[in-house]
Amino acid sequence: MGYALELKNVTYTYEGERKPALRDVSLQVRRGEFVLVVGPGGAGKTTLCQVLCGIAPRTTGGKLTGGVEVNGKDLSQRTMPELAGGIGIVFQDPDAQLCNIYVEDEVAFGPENLRVDPAEIRERVTDSLRQVGLSGFERRKVFELSGGQKQKVGIASVLSMHPDILLFDQATAGLDPQSAKDVFELLKKLRDEGNYTIVATETKPDDMIHLVDRLVVMEAGMIVFDGAPRELLARYGDRLADMGLWVPEISELAHALRRDGYAFREFPLTVEEAYSQMKGLWKVKEEEAVAGASGPLRHNTAEPRAGQPMQASRHEAITVRNANYTYPNGAKALSGVSFSVKTGEFVAILGTNGSGKTTLVKHILGLIRPARGTVWVDGQDAAGRTLYELTDRIGFVFQNPEHHFVTDTVFEEAVYSLRVRSGLKHGEALPRHIADQGMKALEFAGLADAKDRNPYTLSGGEKRRLSVISALMLGQQILIMDEPTTGQDYASSIQLLDWCREWNEQGKTIVMITHHIPLVCRYANRVLVMHEGELKYDGSVSGLFAEDNILREASLSEPPVSQLANRLAGAPLPQSVVTVRQFRDRIVFAGERM
Repeated sequence: MGYALELKNVTYTYEGERKPALRDVSLQVRRGEFVLVVGPGGAGKTTLCQVLCGIAPRTTGGKLTGGVEVNGKDLSQRTMPELAGGIGIVFQDPDAQLCNIYVEDEVAFGPENLRVDPAEIRERVTDSLRQVGLSGFERRKVFELSGGQKQKVGIASVLSMHPDILLFDQATAGLDPQSAKDVFELLKKLRDEGNYTIVATETKPDDMIHLVDRLVVMEAGMIVFDGAPRELLARYGDRLADMGLWVPEISELAHALRRDGYAFREFPLTVEEAYSQMKGLWKVKEEEAVAGASGPLRHNTAEPRAGQPMQASRHEAITVRNANYTYPNGAKALSGVSFSVKTGEFVAILGTNGSGKTTLVKHILGLIRPARGTVWVDGQDAAGRTLYELTDRIGFVFQNPEHHFVTDTVFEEAVYSLRVRSGLKHGEALPRHIADQGMKALEFAGLADAKDRNPYTLSGGEKRRLSVISALMLGQQILIMDEPTTGQDYASSIQLLDWCREWNEQGKTIVMITHHIPLVCRYANRVLVMHEGELKYDGSVSGLFAEDNILREASLSEPPVSQLANRLAGAPLPQSVVTVRQFRDRIVFAGERM
């Protein structure tokens, strides 16, 4: 069959860096193969993709040793137009690769530069948009799309060039769960038809692990594991978790049950595989069954998280009443949205891309005034307060941490808001108490040694930590985060959310927009679900997964362990099982022997 991609003892060091990003990497990818690359932040996944498609070192500079071949030909002997027509890459941040105003122009841009016949270009645009579920978006303006829709346009623009090799660098990170599944299924379809060789990097592999042929694990710029996904996860699942990686939830459960004494005949990767081996042998604990005798519960109010006492006489930190908003292009973004968030709550906002989540947050931040309705922060109209007044109360963390950076060093980024609030110009000496506060924050985030580095040179996890501490330097009591764990490995995500839990327990109000259901189940005590500009659900996490209609309408994915628990019980449980720990507590072995 031959190799589509081959790296031979490749070492690559970025310009200006002493530490190699890739170290003696050798990798062969056969034609038609689907390879998933995982690894903790800074492992070299993005660099690997950039080397494979020729971006590094041609565009990035730096030094590369070893050999890189594409379809048997030395990469250094191929021109960029040749590479562009044969290899397509989709980046994590769609804004990094979109450059046109209208969707159809963006998708047509690549073929036009390759001098494809205009009639064929039109066909490619139509077909590529259909493949990613954006038919009819041809005349939409790219900058008016949601982050997930922009990413789909980026994928369509690559498909329109008809490459035979596709590289996806965490390309589904900004998509809602259903959209991400749709993309994964599209990749499988393309691979199964024999048209493409696919290399994808992902931090959360649950929805694609069963689709890939090989799993490649990187750490510190090297490949440490390479093999069949089932074999690697069965053998090294705990090791991968210790490395800070997201392990598929069913595989995590399988390892937990193995430690409890239960062994699967075949190590499971999916809910169906686990259920086929567990049905008839597991049951709900008796007290759980009794609790549900009166029928399924429906939760309409938030519950305190385990271990967190409800605070007495808490006031409303955020209040939204009948908020309505329509964008200038006629797109209805909010329709009669009403809710309130009390001080000390940890609220997750869920919904598909384009459902109105970010628009809602812009109203809370005072960036948009509702056409009808009102938004209050601490009892005052958000639209009537200055930006300085609101930033005294609210810290905001962008989905992309790089959108947060405005200075040249990590230290200056950390103290920027304090410098501005004190009226100090750039380069002006800082008072001792501000400098000390900045260093204390960097030490807390594990960034003290990086204080003189440019923020853009940090790893993904380090960038995220810097963006969070710099957002809260004014001591704000409300923290709003837009997709804070996008592209983050398990260790970075858990560290960030553990911080948020600690701050929440100290009385801060946390509002988190996210697509990552397992983190919602683990940290939030209340959920808001948006769909097509309307608030469809406001209540507890466990109550949400009893609302099948809402889950289906809002394209939300029930956690794999919840799906498995309900199937084993034969019906939806009265209290949802949404974590591995809850599964072990409530679902017990009922077979003859372990």
